[in-house]
Amino acid sequence: MDIYKEEVMDHSEHPRNQGSFDNVLIKDGQVGQILEGRDSNVSCGDMVQFQLRVEDGKIVEVKWKGVGCAIATASASKLSEYLKGQALEDVREMSEEEMVEKGIGFSVNPGREKCLMLPVKVVRKILES
Repeated sequence: MDIYKEEVMDHSEHPRNQGSFDNVLIKDGQVGQILEGRDSNVSCGDMVQFQLRVEDGKIVEVKWKGVGCAIATASASKLSEYLKGQALEDVREMSEEEMVEKGIGFSVNPGREKCLMLPVKVVRKILES
């Protein structure tokens, strides 16, 4: 099995940062803002929701949940790991291609592109609202 397949399977079988949290969190006396969005891929039934907890312009925590194929799940898992600790403005300025390259780190054949891009599109929606 090549590294790409191993990585996809690992994140698909053991997704990171799954779950959700309340719209306003109080942690150590600080109120954190939650930005959230969701989208789906009607052609295959994938659905992803992301929540970004932001403090002082920085993404301090990421949660996501969804239903999808191995590619969509692995993509959401990897992107959630990447986003933690990033400045909100830096992520906002990234193109979708940059987000895939830096945040997901693998590519797929054209027939699976929608699966790979779904989490990216959800994050873009959040940042554009």
